[in-house]
Amino acid sequence: MNQYRQWALGVFGIALCGVSTLGYCLPKLDDDQGYILVAMKIEQGYVPSHITLDTDGWLSDLRFEDVTSNYNYWLEVVDAGSYTWDRVYLGKRTYIDVAEQGYVINVEAGKINYAGHLSMYTEMNGSLNFLIGGARFYFNNKASQALEYMEASYPEVLSQYNLNYTGKEKDHFFEYAKAIEGNQL
Repeated sequence: MNQYRQWALGVFGIALCGVSTLGYCLPKLDDDQGYILVAMKIEQGYVPSHITLDTDGWLSDLRFEDVTSNYNYWLEVVDAGSYTWDRVYLGKRTYIDVAEQGYVINVEAGKINYAGHLSMYTEMNGSLNFLIGGARFYFNNKASQALEYMEASYPEVLSQYNLNYTGKEKDHFFEYAKAIEGNQL
């Protein structure tokens, strides 16, 4: 009877996932996992092919593709720990190493973790194989935009887990928004 119950709950969960507002679901978190909200804004210039974040451990790097001009967001389930912005790939062999900037997203278990937006400005030659004007990066706190993204794209996840700012400076925006709206953020 217990196996039938587990099977029925699994089928019910899959059915709910299929009719969710977005048509897909993210997996539930284990005790030592959290969500990482990676955010990037292309201010001007070339749109990268992909970006990577680095963490401790062998083959534990995160890779994010499908970068578009303007705002980009990725939400992933990861182990709790620190994730450092590593490289921004402009092509197959051309990349900008941003690890030395020390842009870090700290992930706490059981939360949606956001540390800021990486904003990028580049100028490249016509063949897109080298930079002609260099590249500039800024790591900015755009918590209100991150909240808007989560409300529009992942309302089910946002209703289950607190949104947590883990950037360098203290920011209580998510707690303030939670108090005003009465929602779990």
